[in-house]
Amino acid sequence: MSVVAEIAKSQGYEVTGCDLKTDGHDPAHLKDIDILAVTPAVFFQSAQHPELLEGQKKGIAMTWQEFMGKYLHKNKFVICIAGTHGKSTTTAMTGKVLTEAGLDPTVELGASGHRIGYGKYFVSEADEYYGNFLNYEPDIIILNNIELDHPEYFGSLEKVLEMFQKFVDRLKVGGTIIYNNDSPLIHRLNLPQNSIHYSASEFPQNLNLKVPGDHNKANAMGVIKLAGLLKIPYEKSLGEFSGIDRRLQELGTVNGVTVIDDYANHPTAFGANIKAVKEKYPGREIWAVIEPHTFSRLRAVLPDLASALKEADHVIISKIFASRETDPGDFTGADIAATIPSALYIPEFKDIIEHLSLNTKHSSVVLVMGSGKSNELAREILANL
Repeated sequence: MSVVAEIAKSQGYEVTGCDLKTDGHDPAHLKDIDILAVTPAVFFQSAQHPELLEGQKKGIAMTWQEFMGKYLHKNKFVICIAGTHGKSTTTAMTGKVLTEAGLDPTVELGASGHRIGYGKYFVSEADEYYGNFLNYEPDIIILNNIELDHPEYFGSLEKVLEMFQKFVDRLKVGGTIIYNNDSPLIHRLNLPQNSIHYSASEFPQNLNLKVPGDHNKANAMGVIKLAGLLKIPYEKSLGEFSGIDRRLQELGTVNGVTVIDDYANHPTAFGANIKAVKEKYPGREIWAVIEPHTFSRLRAVLPDLASALKEADHVIISKIFASRETDPGDFTGADIAATIPSALYIPEFKDIIEHLSLNTKHSSVVLVMGSGKSNELAREILANL
């Protein structure tokens, strides 16, 4: 929300806002207001709130994604980055390449940040959840990959594919899709004839990325193909790209133990991160600390967790972060840990911190992954080593 507010302000909108935890919501906020832009979570958690109901009655309520698509994208050349994994990193890479090519883009990285630009290009991270990306009409789509995620919303893989097809169909006439040829499910979409594909295997041998892992090479390849399409250089920009917050973010090293924070919440991302960390820190003992995110997601991906985490030397599972869900009462982190050989279920953060302070050794790497409060956990682990 703050990112969209900043971009709106830069385009001349007068912006006010409220937050449930600080100033609360109230229909009185809508006096002399033309647009009420809200997070989609409001429609799940506060659908009957008087402020939202009043906004709907006045015909001014919309999600921030609808506001961005209708108003902030207007008269811009829109580049959307979509896919189950890697959206934020690829968006940041794209923004850096376009910026350093002198194109002065506006860049929206969802929860991760933004750049205010005054050129014609607008780069948006395009999220499939709640059909958010169906509010956009892109000139170019970079499609990283497709997997089943957000099962509580989609329910099935077919629904995921249906949503991505609808997004692809919103491409402007004459637009281009750049897609990852290594993602099998993308091949089930009906893509335009002029689509451009890429593979991590094409990654230039003379280009060294600061961000580790094959998944980041795949992210970069989408941007390389985009740079070719726009006829702009990419080598220096991608070579200098150092990553974004909460994406394999190295927080520090204390007593020889390195702590890394990552937003990952899906087995594919867990596995890719562990592989990347092993590549960057060869021979070092790896502790994977997982804060499971939402009950429905973990139920859906449970069969894939053991293989995703097998390369870690130690695995700790915390209690599940419910997010927008309620505890069903019949599924916990203990059920998750039971499917993973040698995994420990340590529900409380304070006990995880104590266990790691006692059991890590000089040269251990602690990789903390999750989309809830695990970033706070990672920093507390570092502080207590």
